[in-house]
Amino acid sequence: MERMRALQTTRWGLTMVLAGGMFLGGCTSREEFASDVGMSRETAYRQWESRKTQEQSQQPLISGKLSVQDAVKLTLVHNKMLQRTLEERSIAEGQVLSARAAYLPNASLSAEYRRLDEATVLPAFPAFGDQPIPISTLNNYSAGLVVTQPFYAGGAIGAQVQLARLSSLGADQTVRAATQDVAYAAETAYYDLLLSHHLVDISAEAVRTAKVHLEDVEKKRAGGVASNFDVLRAQVELSNFEAELSRSKNAINIARANLIKTMGVSQDSDFVLSDEFVFAPVKVTMEEAVQTAFTNRPDLYSREYQIRQQREQLRLARSRYLPRVNGFFNYTWANPAPHQFTAADDWGSQWTTGLQGAWPLFDGFQREGTIRQEKARLRQAQIGLIDAEETAVFELTQAILSMENAEEFVQSQRLNLTRAKEGLRLAQVGYEQGVNTQVEVIDAQSALTTARVNYYQAIHSHVVAKLAVQRAMGTVVGAQTEPTVGETMGETPPPQGATPGEQGRSSDRSAQEVGRRPGAQ
Repeated sequence: MERMRALQTTRWGLTMVLAGGMFLGGCTSREEFASDVGMSRETAYRQWESRKTQEQSQQPLISGKLSVQDAVKLTLVHNKMLQRTLEERSIAEGQVLSARAAYLPNASLSAEYRRLDEATVLPAFPAFGDQPIPISTLNNYSAGLVVTQPFYAGGAIGAQVQLARLSSLGADQTVRAATQDVAYAAETAYYDLLLSHHLVDISAEAVRTAKVHLEDVEKKRAGGVASNFDVLRAQVELSNFEAELSRSKNAINIARANLIKTMGVSQDSDFVLSDEFVFAPVKVTMEEAVQTAFTNRPDLYSREYQIRQQREQLRLARSRYLPRVNGFFNYTWANPAPHQFTAADDWGSQWTTGLQGAWPLFDGFQREGTIRQEKARLRQAQIGLIDAEETAVFELTQAILSMENAEEFVQSQRLNLTRAKEGLRLAQVGYEQGVNTQVEVIDAQSALTTARVNYYQAIHSHVVAKLAVQRAMGTVVGAQTEPTVGETMGETPPPQGATPGEQGRSSDRSAQEVGRRPGAQ
């Protein structure tokens, strides 16, 4: 009866708990849900503000002169995408450690306390003195140690270790690829900002010249030589140049923000670019470029490691056809003692050891299906390597042709710039002598401005095209300058401070054509 009453009490208690939970869970209104979500969004915004402030305080603040080399070094240390990719090495190291653990024994401790509602008692036998014999107690204690040691697993453990090692090598190539990408992005952003500065200088020079010309036309109108139309035409031309100057200044702000974001430094950094455009033609044969790419590109190395990983996966699948043998050792310490027949309050121990083997004979062709899948994936990996090689050749062909076209474009625009300068000079002289009209002077000024823009854009295209060739060959950053985890975490200080990178990028400018500011032309 007591047991029945206990069961009924427990049943009623559980029923009341469930009913209360259903009642409380179903009384939340739509307004309360909306209010809760709104508060959650406000909390998320405050967390974002706090996180943003913390990140800005952690970012380095640079000032002074900044060269291309310094920009790349800062990027390799502070770029967030590269920092995230570097963690792949730690992940791979953990995988190797986990795989090697399969060779070692596995030991585990366990403990148990068990309370019985009633002790088990054997009925009385005359042979045992006509007394009941207890074979269990109300309180039971036990502790155990289990040790297993794998001896043979059909080659599965070795395959898993090899997979982990190959994964570690693949992680190194992932880091190399990310390093090449961020260095390329940093140099490209640097030259984009440099081009924006040149375009601003060109627009500012055009505005200054247009103002001088407008003043000259207004003086001529005052003297009765020029008409109101001439003044209006000069005013329109000045307004056009001022609008272009405004757009160019906005482009500088965008390019500067992009470079700062790529380098991973503070947006409050105040620096000036110390390098200039250097037009230095290079000749690269296709055979040399392909050889360099095949021995340097990280994506090709990654494909090679993927093939070897897939071979180990196939080996792992085939190991399921082979037996597995493990050694074991079990030790138990318990109360009542394990070897006692009666349930006396006494501690005792027992141990067992031996070998355990298993050989699966039939699993419904599951193993065969897995092997077929791994064979197909191996063929996919092999085809993927061939495709990656063909992609590398295509990218090299495209980059080399773009570089050659950019070189021809620079040569043509350099000649065109010389002609535009001479055309403006002749137009101004003719206008002063009354031979040329004011419209012809304005057209000559616009032609010179366009020629200057095209010239610097041509040099910029050539520099970026050379970077694209290096990227296609996998040589944007050498192996000796690739970052490590310690460097990314700030153990190696970046080249920053008052005047970083005062040395220029070019070493022999006497043999190279250097793009200068328009005022120096």
